[in-house]
Amino acid sequence: MPHTNTWEKKGLLRKFTGNIQPEEILSSNFALHEHPSFAKISYLINDFSEITSVSLDTNHTKIYASTDDIISASKGKLNIAIVVNQDALVDLANSYRNEMKNRLFKCEIFETVVDARKWVES
Repeated sequence: MPHTNTWEKKGLLRKFTGNIQPEEILSSNFALHEHPSFAKISYLINDFSEITSVSLDTNHTKIYASTDDIISASKGKLNIAIVVNQDALVDLANSYRNEMKNRLFKCEIFETVVDARKWVES
């Protein structure tokens, strides 16, 4: 699962492409949490609009939400925008968002990076 990180003044645009494997997302999350700039950002845009296949289920999204909730205790608030344009991913994104309700990290789902950016920068 190739992904790129584009660090911005107040956040991070993380773009995923190709095939998504559950362990790779978890690993990329841990690497992000350890990055020195992570403490300074107020938003994260996860762009899944160019993936080719998915090997995830809702059990994985529960694990991601759990680890994000743990890290939020030291990080504080973070707006997480998920960009998805495939039906299979919308269900998974909704599962993650539902797990993150009433937590420090807020999550919303969008069809485009432009719409996601409007939310995270507002």
